[in-house]
Amino acid sequence: MASDDVAYPTHWEADVLLRDGATMRIRPIRPDDAGALQDFHVAQSEESTYFRFFAPLRRLPERDLQRLVRVDHHDRVALVVVEDERIMAVGRYDVVEPGRAEVAFNVSDALQGRGVGSVLLEHLAAAARERGVDTFVADVLPGNAQMIRVFSDAGYEVVQHYEDGVISLEFAIDPTERSLDVLASREQRTDAASMRALLDPQGVLVLAGSREACLAQAVARHLAGRRDVACVGAALREVAEESGHRRLAAIEDAGADAGETTYHLAVLAAAPDEVIDWMPHLAAVGVRGVVVLSGGFDDTYPDAVGQADLLAAARAAGLRLVGPRSFGLLTAGPERANVTLTDSPPPLGGTALFCQSGAVALRLLALATQRQAGVRTFVSAGHRADVSGNDMLQYLDSSHGVRAVGMYLESLGNPRKFARVVRRVSAEVPVVAVVGAAQGEVMGERPTRRVVEQTMLTAGVLVAPTMRAMLDATTLLASQPLPPGDRIRIVSNSTSLAQIAAAQFTGLNRPTQVHAVPALDDAGLAHEIQASQERTDWDTLLVLYAPPLGQRAPRVTDALAATGARLHAAGRPVLGVVHQLVGLTPQLTHEGVCVPSYASIEDAVSAAEMAHTYARWRRRDHGVLVDPEGVDHAAIRGLVAEELHDLAAGEERELSAKRTRALLRHAGITVLRTRRVRSTPAALAAARDLGWPVAVKSTDPALRHRSDLGGVRLDIAGPVDLVDAVRQIRARQAGGEVEIQAMAPAGVACTVRSWDDPLFGPLLAFGLAGDATELLGDVSYALAPLRTGDVTRMIEGVRAAPRLLASLRGEQPDLAALRDVLARVSEVMETVPQLRHLDLEPVLVSAQGAVALHARVVVGATIRPDGARRALLAAPAVPAQ
Repeated sequence: MASDDVAYPTHWEADVLLRDGATMRIRPIRPDDAGALQDFHVAQSEESTYFRFFAPLRRLPERDLQRLVRVDHHDRVALVVVEDERIMAVGRYDVVEPGRAEVAFNVSDALQGRGVGSVLLEHLAAAARERGVDTFVADVLPGNAQMIRVFSDAGYEVVQHYEDGVISLEFAIDPTERSLDVLASREQRTDAASMRALLDPQGVLVLAGSREACLAQAVARHLAGRRDVACVGAALREVAEESGHRRLAAIEDAGADAGETTYHLAVLAAAPDEVIDWMPHLAAVGVRGVVVLSGGFDDTYPDAVGQADLLAAARAAGLRLVGPRSFGLLTAGPERANVTLTDSPPPLGGTALFCQSGAVALRLLALATQRQAGVRTFVSAGHRADVSGNDMLQYLDSSHGVRAVGMYLESLGNPRKFARVVRRVSAEVPVVAVVGAAQGEVMGERPTRRVVEQTMLTAGVLVAPTMRAMLDATTLLASQPLPPGDRIRIVSNSTSLAQIAAAQFTGLNRPTQVHAVPALDDAGLAHEIQASQERTDWDTLLVLYAPPLGQRAPRVTDALAATGARLHAAGRPVLGVVHQLVGLTPQLTHEGVCVPSYASIEDAVSAAEMAHTYARWRRRDHGVLVDPEGVDHAAIRGLVAEELHDLAAGEERELSAKRTRALLRHAGITVLRTRRVRSTPAALAAARDLGWPVAVKSTDPALRHRSDLGGVRLDIAGPVDLVDAVRQIRARQAGGEVEIQAMAPAGVACTVRSWDDPLFGPLLAFGLAGDATELLGDVSYALAPLRTGDVTRMIEGVRAAPRLLASLRGEQPDLAALRDVLARVSEVMETVPQLRHLDLEPVLVSAQGAVALHARVVVGATIRPDGARRALLAAPAVPAQ
């Protein structure tokens, strides 16, 4: 393929993290890289050069050099790892036959052992999959054990063959469960390493410039008394003296001061150009992460300093960036530091909090303080140029002391990564999220709360309606064990309050038992609380205490605290609604265990219900990732690539019926044979070819599936009826084509829809076909990639599921075939990033199997990140603040 046939693939450019948390850039090679490639080659050791070229080669001949830098980005692809435009590594492949390519790597001696080869392999494999390559081959010298390990350690099934002193390797590059596990583990380690400078820094630099210096002054005051803080800038002179911080005349002085303190974190408030100018100087003195409190970065106008410029400066300096317009963070080290704009942080506890905008952060921290919700660490990403909720989750996955996570999510820069990361985190630590300003789509519309809850729960995420409800849930989850079952015991000194709580739990289908003691009898209430320890017929204890005269009896609170501590050790949670006590309080603490108290019964029931939902999710057998046999990924990607070659970025195209059937055939999904015709003679010929009886369908989307509106005629057994049916349907749709389709066996009609959602990533929906399902919203949702347990729950989760379990004329519908269809749709949506929609409507499930009667596939030129490669996000564009 000529070099002009394929445009430079800008979407292959990415910033990446190495094993130690350092950042570098990967991009396709360019013709103007010839000089840099020669410099890279000359700097390599003799051994590295010999391993790469199988011969000593001090300099690359000009002809070879030009061949190496001039590629077509299709059959010949090369990616380079660059640092300040100096080439530090090269990975390339050359197609040797359709679907197979020879791969080779060369990594700078200075970067050996830092994970460059593994991340380069991920990106090269992602590019190859996009171009229809499914297998890599390589020739490696026996002494090059490190390169052999790069391939095998990536989780691929590598086949080796030794001949004539060379080891020939071959491996399929489609992601497997093992390769994805390896990627996730590496990704977690590198992300966590890069976040350590932000959340567990050894020292903090505070810098103020010509604008918004008051923000830096506030943080400096909140860090008063810490010996590892230094201030730079005239605007911080007074606050530094008041707070006992070192005063430095310039950033460079922090390097001279490093004998006493190493500064890993810098907090900045200044004009955009000042912030960008500071980046290389901060990196030079050892800073590894920055928090930008100020704003003003404008991507609207070409000459303005934009957020993309800020991110580029941070990445070039090897810094992780929180902000701009961040509200700050609470560090997660042994001594929590208040690097935020609030002077009243919440008490220390077991919850980690994440949000984006400053206004939300202010409200969230204020609520946490009011409700005495113990917080271990907090991050406000601001306009999220770099650090996102994914990064915080990766760090928490490797740290200690966090027992619950609360997140206010306005957007997800990389939803596929979020789903992958949060599944792993939520398997150990509960995650509760408020999905603010729910972006996402459900067939073109904003998702309802039920849809969001169901979708997020696929990954183990609990969705709260408000920040208050989120904090209530995380407080319970962080302070109490998970309920071992669904039974609720309510103890109260008020029958009315107990009945209100019982009614709310009953509405949630929770088995409850109520025990109310006579009013004013504090001794009796304390006794009942303590007696709960001996009973084995409950899983969660809720105590409602409303003293008639408003004066709490220490006897009751002491009994509740002591009982809570003992039951905590036994693995059963306790919570309360105690007059004038909210959150984690000293009055309800015993031997280091605190019983959380809530402001209302509704708050307590909501928190308990979330805890029960999460506990049930943890107890489930989620199965393994679906891996349907016979999916021809290379053929699917090749077909999609052919459709995309003339589309501009952002454009979409619906595949023709013929191309749709071809794609689904490669996926192993059966579509009933169909012919589109314009005339009666053509309809008769199609019916004879397909075999009588046939169905006649309108091609009008509003009529295609509506037999009640005259858009479908079934069981047409002969020419006379066919002519009549074609005439009537064409009249209803004002002419045009009609579809002639072979008749399928009698079965249950279902719908399987999938789309690339902007908030959630690849999303699947399942329901039974029909108006009732559409009107009542009887649809189940799940995130791709599905696990076997997800598939079963999608089918059984719709209220109309009994129709699938009922026999049809004495035969059971083939549910295994339906599960297989869902698995194949999940597999294709997950592994082909260019798919925007894949809809099967309807899928007819009979005793003979599952067959799609109609299908729709839409592809798009906007490429979402390949889920099987590690990459940092590009900065989202933002207008001026």
